[in-house]
Formats: sequence, structure tokens, C-alpha cells
Amino acid sequence: MGMATWSDSRVVSGTVASTSETQIGSDINIPQNQTWLIGGLYASHPQGGTYRIAVDSLPGMNGVRIHNSVEGGSLSAAGNGSSEIYPTNFVVQGPAVVQLFTTNDAATSGTSVGMINYQVTQA
Repeated sequence: MGMATWSDSRVVSGTVASTSETQIGSDINIPQNQTWLIGGLYASHPQGGTYRIAVDSLPGMNGVRIHNSVEGGSLSAAGNGSSEIYPTNFVVQGPAVVQLFTTNDAATSGTSVGMINYQVTQA
């Protein structure tokens, strides 16, 4: 059987009420027989701030970006898609663990949402 390739995405979310770095949702596991080309990142929290992607097999990656939006239910606070997804271009060979973290500008409680877009190649 040959290789299969497709595009996909994952969304994680969680309530965060802190200015300390906090994981958004749970770990995203890349299976052993898959390679992911991560092509886009998005994260939001009502208080704004920064977020970071961490990949256990890429320990030297800084991965910090400014939040894309303060609205987690759409790609912009106005619901008009005006927020851009950060384009990325890096390959992660499974098995690997991907995590998203948020560092908010204020400790007011709110839902933080993170999304990764990727292309899978499965052996």
C-alpha cells in the first residue's frame, strides 16, 4: 500500500485566568507512522497576549507569536474573518507531541482557543 496525504486541523481550548504561561487544552499527538507539515497557527484569548507552539522533537524552536484575535469563536472579534492565521512551514515526524501555550496580558478569566493547520503524510 502506498502513502496517503491529506490536509487537516486541530483545535484545542481551555479556560485561562492567569498571566503565567498556561497550556491551551490538551496535548496533540502525532502518530509514529505520520509526518505533519504544519502550515498555519492561530490562538486567541479575550485578554490578548502571546502564544507559543512547543514540539518535543524540536526543542530549539522559539515558537512565540502574538495572539491572532481576542475572539475564540471566529477568526476575528467582528466575526468577519479579518484576523490572519500565521503561516508556518515546518515538518514534524511522528511520534511527537505538540502543545500550545498562552501568556495573557491580564489575569481575567476567559476561553483560550488554539488551532494548528497541517498536511499529513502517512506511510
